[in-house]
Amino acid sequence: MEEGAPAPVTSRRRRWRLALLPVALLLAVLAGIWGLDTSAGHRFLIDRIERLQIRSGLRIRIGRIEGSIYGSARLKDVRLYDPKGLFLSAPDVRLRWTPWRWTINRLDIDELTAATATLHKIPHFRPTGRPFTLPSFDIRLGRVAIDRLRIEKGIAGPERVGALAFAADVRSGRAMVQGAAWTSAGDRLKLLLDAEPSRRRFDLGAQLAAPAGGVIGKLVGTSRPLGLRIAGKGNWSIWNGTAQLDAGGVRIVDTALQVREGEYRLTGGLFLETVTKGRLQRLAGKRIGIDGRGVLDRGVLTGKLKLRSAALAVQADGGLDLRRGQYDALVVHAALLQPPALFKNMRGRDVQLRGLFDGPYGRAKFRYLISSPVVFFDNTGFEQARIEGAGRLSPSPVTVPIRFTARRVTGDGDVAGGILANLQVDGLLKVTSKTITGDNLRVRSDKLTSRASLFVDLRTGDYDVRLAGELTRYYIPGLGIVDVKTSLSVVPGSNRLGTHVTGRAQAWVRRFDNGFLAGLAGGLPYLESSLVRDRDGILHFVNLRITAPHLVLSGSGFRRRDGSFHFEGGGRQATYGPVKLTLDGRIERPRLDILLSRPLDALGIADMRLLLDPNADGFGYRAEGRSMLGAWTSAGAILLPKGEAARIDIGTLAVAGLTATGELTSQGRGFDGRLRVTGPGLTGMLSFDRPSDLQRIALSFDATNARIATSPEIRVLRGGLDGEVVLDPAGLVTRATVTARGLRRGPLALARLAASIDLRGGRGQVKAAFAGSRGRAFDLQTVAQVAPDRLTVTGGGTIDNKPVHIDSPAVLTAEDGGWRLAPTALSYSGGQLKLAGMFGGPATEVDATLTGVPMTVFDIVTPNLGLGGTATGRIQYREPAGALPSGSLDLTVRRLTRSSLVLTSKPIDLGVKAVLNGSQAAARAVAASDGKVIGRAQARLAPLGPGGDLATRLSDAPLLAQLRYAGPADTLWRLTGIQQFDLSGPVAIAADIGGRLPNPVIRGSIRTSGARLESATSGTVLTNVDATGRFGGSKLVIDHMTAAAGSGGSVTGTGTFDFGTRQGVGMDLTVNAQNAVLLNRDDIGATVTGPLRITSGGYGGLIAGEVTLDRSRYRLGRARAATTVARLANLSERNRPADEMEPPALSAPWRLDLKANARNRLMVTGLGLDSEWRAALAITGTVGEPVLLGSATLLRGGYEFAGRRFDLDRGTIRFNGGNPPDPVLDIAANANIQGLSATIRVTGTGLKPEVSFTSNPALPEDELLSRLLFGTSITNLSAPEAVQLASAVAALQSGGGLDPINALRRAVGLDRLRIIAADPTIGQGTAIAAGKYITRRAFVELITDGQGYSATRVEFQITRWLSVLSTISTIGRQSANLRVSKDY
Repeated sequence: MEEGAPAPVTSRRRRWRLALLPVALLLAVLAGIWGLDTSAGHRFLIDRIERLQIRSGLRIRIGRIEGSIYGSARLKDVRLYDPKGLFLSAPDVRLRWTPWRWTINRLDIDELTAATATLHKIPHFRPTGRPFTLPSFDIRLGRVAIDRLRIEKGIAGPERVGALAFAADVRSGRAMVQGAAWTSAGDRLKLLLDAEPSRRRFDLGAQLAAPAGGVIGKLVGTSRPLGLRIAGKGNWSIWNGTAQLDAGGVRIVDTALQVREGEYRLTGGLFLETVTKGRLQRLAGKRIGIDGRGVLDRGVLTGKLKLRSAALAVQADGGLDLRRGQYDALVVHAALLQPPALFKNMRGRDVQLRGLFDGPYGRAKFRYLISSPVVFFDNTGFEQARIEGAGRLSPSPVTVPIRFTARRVTGDGDVAGGILANLQVDGLLKVTSKTITGDNLRVRSDKLTSRASLFVDLRTGDYDVRLAGELTRYYIPGLGIVDVKTSLSVVPGSNRLGTHVTGRAQAWVRRFDNGFLAGLAGGLPYLESSLVRDRDGILHFVNLRITAPHLVLSGSGFRRRDGSFHFEGGGRQATYGPVKLTLDGRIERPRLDILLSRPLDALGIADMRLLLDPNADGFGYRAEGRSMLGAWTSAGAILLPKGEAARIDIGTLAVAGLTATGELTSQGRGFDGRLRVTGPGLTGMLSFDRPSDLQRIALSFDATNARIATSPEIRVLRGGLDGEVVLDPAGLVTRATVTARGLRRGPLALARLAASIDLRGGRGQVKAAFAGSRGRAFDLQTVAQVAPDRLTVTGGGTIDNKPVHIDSPAVLTAEDGGWRLAPTALSYSGGQLKLAGMFGGPATEVDATLTGVPMTVFDIVTPNLGLGGTATGRIQYREPAGALPSGSLDLTVRRLTRSSLVLTSKPIDLGVKAVLNGSQAAARAVAASDGKVIGRAQARLAPLGPGGDLATRLSDAPLLAQLRYAGPADTLWRLTGIQQFDLSGPVAIAADIGGRLPNPVIRGSIRTSGARLESATSGTVLTNVDATGRFGGSKLVIDHMTAAAGSGGSVTGTGTFDFGTRQGVGMDLTVNAQNAVLLNRDDIGATVTGPLRITSGGYGGLIAGEVTLDRSRYRLGRARAATTVARLANLSERNRPADEMEPPALSAPWRLDLKANARNRLMVTGLGLDSEWRAALAITGTVGEPVLLGSATLLRGGYEFAGRRFDLDRGTIRFNGGNPPDPVLDIAANANIQGLSATIRVTGTGLKPEVSFTSNPALPEDELLSRLLFGTSITNLSAPEAVQLASAVAALQSGGGLDPINALRRAVGLDRLRIIAADPTIGQGTAIAAGKYITRRAFVELITDGQGYSATRVEFQITRWLSVLSTISTIGRQSANLRVSKDY
């Protein structure tokens, strides 16, 4: 027992402890409750409150708590924050409440007020993801108020002040809420709700008045005044109410709410047109009709709600469990009645949305379906379009499964439609309140496999769709099969209109069905490009690059909405070189504009433009370009028969007057066929074939009197070309032989040419032999060894029958875009030229050394230059690329002369030294004759300008020059080459020259005494010319000039010569003639007295004046010989040299404006006349072709016919202004012979006189002529005399009748046949003469009278103006004469 005795005590203690434990816990709770209401407890509560983590982001800060937290307390410095900062503060908040009521599930606050508070901004909280639900406890708020609320500036305009107060009592069986608010801006709000079903009470009312610019208007984003009124009548069982909202005097909301025994009905409308914009405005339209029914039972609202506008109809069926916060099988059905209201570019039919929501708001299950038989965006249509999916709502973001299907896509062309047939998009979208995103969406169709991503910003409407797809083995009719890869990005267009698509695409052509394009590409091409598409629906290709075995192109283009393409780019084609391409139209057969800058260098073809227009058979084409022969054009067709080779039908190919026609066949690697070429005097063939699969062009041409209309024109008397060109990728092959006689092009004329070309890959040999006469006769042979970037030329021959030879091969190597000539030597006529330099590129260099080089060689450069002498010295010139040129000249010319038609200048020795650097140019020259210095000159041009070419820099530079000369005038004058007149005699010149080359300023003097001035044109000869002059500016002023002009005649005058004119030397001379012979030609001459003025601007001139003809003469019938040559029809010159030069173009003529008066001594001869006249004439025209106008009257004279002299009775000669002068004649003469009186009358013109005869007694014309010609009757004439008489009669019958002499000449093939009258002085009777040209230059004439006299006359024409005549006769007479003739 003792051992067990303590047990009862322990047990009792345990029971006491258990009994005291609740007491201790209670005491602890009471102590805690008491402790919370202490200062430390208050601080603890404040700390706990500040540490609260509220999902919305709300944070509460309290400075301190005064009073009891279990009854009445004061909260100091209360601050409320949203996630972005402070939004409300109150320095003192009064709280009276009964916290013990919380034990009975009731929040009971008697007072929560603040005397003042400040609203710093409108709060923005984070979404919690939890739906709103009704509280599960009762709430009583006795008074909640802010007596003075300060609203800071910027929240609702300027700073405002307001106040608010409300009370609420929500408990089981009753809900009562009432409140009011106001602002200093005039806003007023009142609210009342009193509902108590047990007492069948239901009262609802609200009023809002917000003026324009008020706080509420600013907060909701409108500047218009707002007015809201909610009111109703009835009780809990039956209640009728209305809700109306006005904005700016316009009704926005007008609804009616009815309550019938717990059933609610909402009807009316929303008028949102004036308060919305954009897409929402279009969907809302002018009115949204509202019709809703529902029953609220135990917190569950079930019913139906319909919303309908002109553009959209929405209906919701099902329930909302407001207490549990969940959907109760809510079905939403929407019909888009006007698709453009949703998207402006959208059109469609029967666009429907069906959706189902069931379960808690945040985790509800959903299913949806959007469908339409056809819907369009712009012109892109989707047939049988469906978007569907099912999932569950979740915290943001919500995952929405999506499947989009369309049986057919239209509007983007048949190609796109075929690619996108049975389109399907599958994937998951992530949806938040702000964005929709989708990654790795699968896009498939019958032809396309792709992946896509999506981003949509719901706040701004921006979106970004990215696609990466593949299209394999797609067939494009007429083109072939292609594989395509794309990566695209789709975003809104500018101003959020339409879409903006960018991306990149790659394409591989797996099969090429267009043979012509395949031939250009040389294989299967690869394409890559950046893509851009805007709301216009046009797809742009940026930086498009096409790569094929034989073709590389880059450029840009676009694809139109109708499926056609446009492309512009450039690149290179392996065979045809650089290419530019413009493509437009359907891709399988587009319109092409191709520019090839150098498609065939071997033929000189360049800048070729080819236009291809598609048609049913292929393409029509037009082409043009340049070639060695000039511009060319072509037109025809490219035929593309299905399954056959492409054919090129060349309707016409025209170049330089030549035309080619034919047909070529293309097998994709070249052409086969022939082109026939024809032209003036030329025929030929171009044959195309492909031996060893290489394109070959064979050329064969024959020319006979051919004219090729190049610029300048090419003429070929006889010639031919045979050769071939092979377009070998390893190197172009050119083989040809050329022969030509009488080849002429511009100033180049060759009597014969023979050349051969053999080149392969830029290597080979070119041989040429050519001969001709260009100022000097030449016969040269050259051989050129051709290698890439290198030419080696050797050769030799003769110039002017003197040997010329290239002493060392001339080697030219390509360098910096030009050709460098290595030092080489050329020997000619005992002289040598050493030459080196660089030509044809950006830099130019010349280094030439001359040793005894004959000056005659320059006649080849400038024909008829006529220089003589030899040149020795050195010429250097260097013009680096981008730098100023420099150079030097050190040249000595021995026995320098210049020869004209009949005169040669006296030989002189000339030394010239010149230097050029970047800033200046200077030169000195010394001339000597017979060992005596006769002239010196020096010049300096400095400073040279930095810009322009060398000629411009020299022309613009200041000039300083000096000239001193004392010697023969003809030495200087004949060196100028002026042949219209010649100046000889002594002359002294001293001139200092300044200014600039185009406008020199000259100071100095000129003097001559005993000089001679002679003009072969007018026959004028002035002797003993004495003149003095002085230089001033650019002019030479002649102060005094006197000269003798014929026997006893003289000329005096003054004038100026201007060296500053652009076209030569200008002059203005005033001359006074006194009995001076100023015109002395074969056909006309004049000795005159009177003033003359001679003026010229440097190109031609004018001779004017009014003079008296002291003595003058005019010979009828000679004007034609002196001034013109009759135009002969069908005249051809035989044996003419093939390389004879064309005569140079005539310079401007000197014009005449003279008035001449001859009182007598105007002697008119010729055509049998020997007479004196008086006349008044106006002489115009030119010196070479004068025009006379006026008349002459007979003073005295006679007319001789057939050895008989007739005395002139009357006569008038009228000059009518024709050229050559051909006056109208009216002359009558009488004579008495053999017992009869004969009268001869001459009428007609000077060149075609008409002679008629009358007699007394009257005789027949042939009888009268027989007596006049032979002094006997016609019955007594011999046979030759009868023939001559017949010819005379025929000639007098105005060109008609029998002409037996010329008929006989033509029959026997003679060039001349004539009858010569008897000449008793040499024992010659009436004779006959027959002549013929035996060569082009030799004429032989035989003369015989049949009675023992005969003679032979020979004429040999050395040049056109120099002939040798020789005569041998049977009477032993021989003669030889030299005849010089020239037409003026």
